[in-house]
Amino acid sequence: MKKAVLIDVCSVFFRYYFSQQPAIVNEQGWDVSALMATVRWLCKKELLESALVIMAFDESLGSGFRHEINPLYKANRALPTEDIIYQLELLKTISQYLGFVVLASDEFEADDLIASSCALLLDHRCTVYTRDKDLRQLVNERVSLLDFTNQMHWTPSAVLEEMDISPQQVPLYLALVGDSSDNIQGVKGVGDKTARMLLQQFNDWPQLLSYIQQHEALNVRRGARIRNSLLKAEGLVKENLLLTQFRYDAVTSLQCEPISEQSFIDLVALLEHLSLQPTLKKSIQLVSGYLP
Repeated sequence: MKKAVLIDVCSVFFRYYFSQQPAIVNEQGWDVSALMATVRWLCKKELLESALVIMAFDESLGSGFRHEINPLYKANRALPTEDIIYQLELLKTISQYLGFVVLASDEFEADDLIASSCALLLDHRCTVYTRDKDLRQLVNERVSLLDFTNQMHWTPSAVLEEMDISPQQVPLYLALVGDSSDNIQGVKGVGDKTARMLLQQFNDWPQLLSYIQQHEALNVRRGARIRNSLLKAEGLVKENLLLTQFRYDAVTSLQCEPISEQSFIDLVALLEHLSLQPTLKKSIQLVSGYLP
């Protein structure tokens, strides 16, 4: 099968943005340290040799479809600052010059863009570069995750071994326990251990709901109390699933312009304009070796 690389941009960029590293300020007065670190990370053999590289950006904070479902979704997160927006906009342009597919939406999150891309690439073996645990729901025999910080590969067997549930059950797990990072409220009394035990007995929410509607208790600790909590939280769980499950209709095309002599010239000109070419000299030399 052909190979495709999909990159969760926020996982990479913000790892560098919040790291302890010397500031790099360009002549326009912007700190571009995270941008430079991310570009260096992108300009490596394994990506430049890939037939297809997809960059998924997050631009839907406060405007995405999930906020229409629940206005409090991710309300605990601050909007990106001007320096973040400045660097990410430049990163999009640089990625396009490198011949990568750039995806961004004010309706869909990067996770949805990645999920939809994987759904289109049925003839590809997909590797998703990310540290986001939510993306484990995508894992199957054709799609794997790579935690680029420790080179951990997440396959179906790795997810099952680590979480005691299948990848397809990750959205329901999050819907039950909640997700503080996304400001999603879980079901009262259902924690990590209880949720895993339930998902080992029931494949999905309809199966679990059908059981508690017909029985007085569940086969878990405090089974009767948990059953009552789940019944009371039926609406909450259904809403949470709309938040935790990915959409697969966010992308209809993965067209891009492959790297060329002209795009390389444009890239060098941009970096010279931003006074960044000396800092990225080695990376640019590496890229030049992949010109057609």
